[in-house]
Amino acid sequence: MKLNLFSKLVFATLLAFLINSFVYLSFGSIYSSKILNYAEFQQQFGSGIYQHRILSGYLLIWIYEFLSTLNIDYSIFKLKFFDADAEPKMYLSFFLLNTFFLILSSAMMVLITETKNFVATSSEKLLMIAVAVFATAFSQFVIVPYDISSYFFLLLFFLSLLRYLEKNEVSNLIILVLMMAVSTLNRESSALSLALAGTLLYSEFGLKKETLIPVAVLGITFILTYFGMRLMNGSFTTNDGNLLFQNFSQPKNILGLLFWAVFFVLPLMLTKDKKAFNNIIVFHLLSIPYIAMCFYAGILYETRLYIPLFLTSLFLSRTDTKKFQ
Repeated sequence: MKLNLFSKLVFATLLAFLINSFVYLSFGSIYSSKILNYAEFQQQFGSGIYQHRILSGYLLIWIYEFLSTLNIDYSIFKLKFFDADAEPKMYLSFFLLNTFFLILSSAMMVLITETKNFVATSSEKLLMIAVAVFATAFSQFVIVPYDISSYFFLLLFFLSLLRYLEKNEVSNLIILVLMMAVSTLNRESSALSLALAGTLLYSEFGLKKETLIPVAVLGITFILTYFGMRLMNGSFTTNDGNLLFQNFSQPKNILGLLFWAVFFVLPLMLTKDKKAFNNIIVFHLLSIPYIAMCFYAGILYETRLYIPLFLTSLFLSRTDTKKFQ
């Protein structure tokens, strides 16, 4: 059955809304229960590395304050919390923010699969989108304000990069620069967009000026935004401590390592050809700074850390760079 673009967009957005609604409204969050309180959230996300991830933090507080103006009976949601201090209003704010961005992310997935560079049948495209949505929603046993929005910015950058590769116009590069700046204001994992740009530009042009100049411009944009936020905040914090030993010794984190391995292999098994396979490998090599920080300062049990790598690899697996020529 052949579906038009509108039908695919409706399906993908409904899927994202439904899955996220069940995840948030039908399961209790043990892992993130402490920050489901306005004061605790402000204390944690207003210091350390978190204070530099400003965009989605502001959006979450805006939603929370907007909900405060409404006379909502939160008992209708029948929410159950593991922490007595948890606020239904804060939890609902997380739900609205992350569901909104998951819906936008699913729309970006559809648009990426509908480009002429994406080689797959209509059924394969829908299945890949479904896998991506389910994997993303599953990772939200860790609730934060910036992850899902960062996936949206990464996918939007992916789509815009495909358009830049098709037409190497300055206007398209300017759009990529603006996206890099905005996504870095949201989360420093925007560096993965730089790795993606390096991967596809190198695959298309090799080590020529057509690759080096755009990557340099995007890299400078990332650095200026990254350090600019730290100068404004008067803090150059890059991590909240060394967790390397725990990541290789604690059972939960070893389970997280297994998640990384399985979801690294899956896109490789779906690749259309050797070039797509190599692009995924190159993307991971260029993403080593992000990966290293995940192992050093992240908690590998939090599967969300691998999701941006997985989403990018999944759509790289069927992207045909030969069609740019």
